[in-house]
Amino acid sequence: MKLLIAVALFASFLQPITSFAEIKTITHTVQQPVGGSQAPDDARTAGIARAKREALEQFAPNIESMTVVKESRVDIEEILALTAGVTKTEVIKEKNYTDGDGFGLEITVKVELDTTVLEKSLKRLLQDRSHLKDLKSAREREKKLLSRIVDLEKENQQKGRTKQQSAKLKKEFQTASQGLTAVEWFDKAYALWDGKKSTEPKKVIEYLTHVIRLDPNLAEVFVNRGNAYFNLKQFDLAVADYNQSIRLEPNFAMAYYNRGVANANLKQFDQTVKDFSRAIRIDQNYATAYNNRGSAYANLNQPNRAITDYDQAIRLDPNDAVAYVNRGFTYGELDQLDRAIADYDMSIRLDANYAAAYVAAGNIGIEDVIYHVIRCSLVHCDDKSAKITWNNAISLGIDPSENPILNHQLIWGLIGAVVLSPANSDESITEQYWLLIADFKMFISELWGRIDIAKRVVKHYTGVSIP
Repeated sequence: MKLLIAVALFASFLQPITSFAEIKTITHTVQQPVGGSQAPDDARTAGIARAKREALEQFAPNIESMTVVKESRVDIEEILALTAGVTKTEVIKEKNYTDGDGFGLEITVKVELDTTVLEKSLKRLLQDRSHLKDLKSAREREKKLLSRIVDLEKENQQKGRTKQQSAKLKKEFQTASQGLTAVEWFDKAYALWDGKKSTEPKKVIEYLTHVIRLDPNLAEVFVNRGNAYFNLKQFDLAVADYNQSIRLEPNFAMAYYNRGVANANLKQFDQTVKDFSRAIRIDQNYATAYNNRGSAYANLNQPNRAITDYDQAIRLDPNDAVAYVNRGFTYGELDQLDRAIADYDMSIRLDANYAAAYVAAGNIGIEDVIYHVIRCSLVHCDDKSAKITWNNAISLGIDPSENPILNHQLIWGLIGAVVLSPANSDESITEQYWLLIADFKMFISELWGRIDIAKRVVKHYTGVSIP
């Protein structure tokens, strides 16, 4: 049985508002002083960051009025965090200005917000607040850096500094500027996250590498870059980043969890168990860590320990379809088929589309089909009866004649995940085995790798076209 693990990703920022369709726009201007120990480039970086943040604050009343926000308890920093990742910021005007005390840069930015994209992002982030925590942390760093720059500007106005003091002040301006630039690169990386994974992991790695060069002490950035390496199946590099994250923050549960995921993909199941165990010690309510530690135990041929962990995962999250499927497989391996079927049934009740996700992920091995599908009399050979009733209103059942009542989603989820997956096109099975679908006897030996058949069946029974 293959391990069923999901990576926690992103492990980990006046003028009146005008609107056109679903796009809301704010333009905002700030004056940023320049001079003394502050270099023009550092002043420009600070000015743009301040203008963007103040513009985002102008969006806050609109966001607070959204239903999804009203139903959740979020503060102003969280609102800014939710908004920063889905806005488009453009510097539309820059010019020098002078006043009685000196000179500086006048910077005007235009910030656009697509409310449709924002609502989707809000729902996604509010469901998984670990990602929101990373974004909020970035906004808080930005706020502190801008506050620090204000203090440095006051110090910069004082006269009579020594060369050493001026050099130190210049360095502090540079450090603050680098911190703001790091936040900007982080925002760019976050914008490439779709809620489950990085849409362009190579770019995410590039952007987060910039962050690390500017500020190498952010544990969550190493986790997120590790996640991007994971998306590219570069598991050794992912583990290296998770290791660094743990060195920076030894009680970072998500870093241990994600390292466990990567080690599982490297087949290092003993280390996987240790990683998930450490995550659980830090966060005793970490349901997915229990679920995945159970899968690691299953891969180590320790089914009773696996079931104990699945039980705890389900107690913590009774709506987790994956935990029921995992426990169902383990019950099957222990020949407790009634319990296995009950767990499969509950999984489908919780998430009717989960079988389709199984097909896409290829998480069921051929041994699972041989054992679970044939043992459940879903596949037959010529010397056996094939009196099956198809009923999509239920998951599993027995009719008055003691013949099975089956659900198409369940059957095609199990069979399709293995037989129809292109990854298994070279597999084989004895030719007499067949499956009766819509009154057609379909021989398993002719179905290996035929994902096109799966698409037609899905279209026929659900009306959904799979590209």
